[in-house]
Amino acid sequence: MKLVFVLSKTNRYSIAALFGAIEDLEVDVEVIGESEFINANYIGSDDAIIALSFMSPEAKKNEKLIRKLSSAGNRVIVGGPHASAKPEEILGMGAYAVFVGEGERTLRKFLLNPTPGIWYGEKLQQLDTFPPFSLKHEFFSPMEISRGCPFGCNYCQTPRIFGRRVRHRSVENILHFARESVERGRKVARFITPNAFGYGSKNGVTPNTKVIYELLSGMRKIGMREVYFGSFPSDVRPESVSDDVLAIVQEFCDNKVIVVGLQSGSDRILKQLNRGHDVQTAINTIRKISRYGFTPYVDMIFGFPFEEDSDIEKSFEVAYYLYEKYGAVIHGHTFMPLPGTPFENLKSKLSSKTLRELGRLSAKGIMKGQWQNQITISQEISHSEPKGE
Repeated sequence: MKLVFVLSKTNRYSIAALFGAIEDLEVDVEVIGESEFINANYIGSDDAIIALSFMSPEAKKNEKLIRKLSSAGNRVIVGGPHASAKPEEILGMGAYAVFVGEGERTLRKFLLNPTPGIWYGEKLQQLDTFPPFSLKHEFFSPMEISRGCPFGCNYCQTPRIFGRRVRHRSVENILHFARESVERGRKVARFITPNAFGYGSKNGVTPNTKVIYELLSGMRKIGMREVYFGSFPSDVRPESVSDDVLAIVQEFCDNKVIVVGLQSGSDRILKQLNRGHDVQTAINTIRKISRYGFTPYVDMIFGFPFEEDSDIEKSFEVAYYLYEKYGAVIHGHTFMPLPGTPFENLKSKLSSKTLRELGRLSAKGIMKGQWQNQITISQEISHSEPKGE
């Protein structure tokens, strides 16, 4: 049997984890870049299985690929956030099998008995059960150290896919694979987690400074040249930022940026999002991050359909305040109604006035991010026309 993973800009981390989970099976595995795969007009052999993994913003593009491949007789299997939220929809596109939820155990079972239909994942009680990436194939990625989120933000797919009980990879397991990476010349450490400063915590929120110290100091001891924690590809919750953790990161890490989620400058909107914190808590956190010499990189979302003018004005006021007072950079997003979330049937709404102000923030370098592209993506997801006033 041959398994062909189609590699895109957004699924490398998922493929690395799945590679690690199946590397002991007798399966011929190949990875082909998305553009190369499409341009080659790939047609597989009878024993080949083509694996796609993608997020909801990429569903429209991948639907064309699935239909094309399946109509040519290929067995196409699909996983990722969109498949977890809309498995029947993916089957309707012609997919042979669709994977819902966590895929490590499920993919293994499928490869041993590749039958069609929807395969529902089993939550890993311990992330240590499988490697974070594949040493055998030398297919590396940042290490996933936590999975699940105790919060239930109404716009987010993460707790719906991975659950609200947080599970952590052990320090020993992380350092083992980090050591193996260093021996293979890979000496830059980054981590995947919904909340970096919640690593090792029983509730996923309150910092476990002892465990974080063991992790980050251990990374240095084994020879990691660079260590990044609390920055891309992860961020931190405002409630999890403490002086102790910031001091540890300052001592052992190389990142100059800490990414923190605020999402709105209006307490009314934060309550509707079910964020679990208020604006002042986030501002206090950002002040603390700045005091330790880090640049706060602040996530904010614009375009919720229930935003009123006063809410939008508060968000802009907070954005300018954080920039002027603490040198913060606003990471701007446009609301996207992601499938499987409580907000999936809503539509983004941005007035002409809001769009102009977002443009000014971007032109001044106060705001960065893909918010402009997300306007189009939001319309595609909700099959809606632009909403302007």
